[in-house]
Amino acid sequence: MAQIYDHSNIRIATRAKEEHGSFDTVTTVLVTGYGPFLQEHEDNSSWRIASTLPSILPATRDHPIPIRIVVYPWPIRVSYQAVLDLVPSLVEKVNPDIILHIGLASGRNFYAIEHGAHKSIYGTHIDVDGQGFPQERSDEAFGDLPSILETGFDVHDLYRRWKAEIPDANADIRTSPDAGNFLCGFIYYTSMSLFAKMKRAERPVMFFHVPYLSTEEQVDEGREVTKGLIRALDESRARRGTHHGNVGAGSRNT
Repeated sequence: MAQIYDHSNIRIATRAKEEHGSFDTVTTVLVTGYGPFLQEHEDNSSWRIASTLPSILPATRDHPIPIRIVVYPWPIRVSYQAVLDLVPSLVEKVNPDIILHIGLASGRNFYAIEHGAHKSIYGTHIDVDGQGFPQERSDEAFGDLPSILETGFDVHDLYRRWKAEIPDANADIRTSPDAGNFLCGFIYYTSMSLFAKMKRAERPVMFFHVPYLSTEEQVDEGREVTKGLIRALDESRARRGTHHGNVGAGSRNT
């Protein structure tokens, strides 16, 4: 069973503990997916994957710590204001160890993890509410933060671990320099800015782009690729850390 999220009260209740027992140690991963944004993408592949993830990836011999997956149970509206209203409160209440945002890259036929995101390139890119996010709004929301924020994950280490976790060796997975100039980049920057504003060295946020998936078989593959990425995020965080600039290290042996 999935996590329950009461949006009106911004409250998380976890059924996973009831089903699997109380964990002394567990990694909590917050996952989001997007809703429709163009007429041809009323069925967003990011949400098809996110909404069907399991609530728990159990411990195994290779992965001794279970992973609790908390999926925000509605597709996020493709709206700058919706992201600004939701993400800070969601992160505060869930208090995840890792944040994974998933979005659709309809022009790609591969999966990609993104290095970073821009602060203020969203002014002319109109959301489903007919709004852009001009420079003055960016300055108001993010202040004097850098023009680009990068994830705290060691992306090259993460990619290596991700590749090893995917059962289908033919799955096309890649890295990419940034999450683009629309809501994918915006939500990524917004989440990373929460850590940057607190002057925290750790920045355990990742954005994951998926291609358009038209069949159930493709969605099944996408789900397995995503589960492999979540395992890899946990391992990379534990062994390499998620500090900006990736200085420092995690607690498990390399």
